[in-house]
Amino acid sequence: MAWLAVNKNGTEMVFPEKPVYDGWDWEHVEFMEFECEQFYVPTGIELPKGSIQKLAGRIITFSDGPIEIK
Repeated sequence: MAWLAVNKNGTEMVFPEKPVYDGWDWEHVEFMEFECEQFYVPTGIELPKGSIQKLAGRIITFSDGPIEIK
């Protein structure tokens, strides 16, 4: 399903798969290949403040880590 996470700066994010912490922010990237070129595409989408509380029914912080919603 979808994963929700909050970055250290309070930015709320949604991801299609479980994100990993890269030392700065939560992120999830997908490998893409197009016309013989290979690259990584970030798949996280920034949400408006308060969205995670409405979607998950609770407030989460960076220290909570990512949570899965169904």
